[in-house]
Amino acid sequence: MPNPHYQRFAISIPAPMATQIEEVCKVEGRNRSEFFREAVRFYMNAGRTPQPPQFVMPSNEEERKDNPFRLFAEWNSEADAAYDSLR
Repeated sequence: MPNPHYQRFAISIPAPMATQIEEVCKVEGRNRSEFFREAVRFYMNAGRTPQPPQFVMPSNEEERKDNPFRLFAEWNSEADAAYDSLR
């Protein structure tokens, strides 16, 4: 009689991976169900852990390419220098 607290899944995995799983289970003294429960628990927890944002400063070339002001002819010209002196 099936346990009402558990649900069965049938999965297919490559033979070399199956061999590795069997070896791990034998060494650790547990069955495949325990192995896969732990693997799924680890996977589910990893997805819910917030990752800190990674900020990477662009290189000068990347910054020039993405600069929305690159199309203004007066940028970094004498006309622009007049505005800088007003500060």
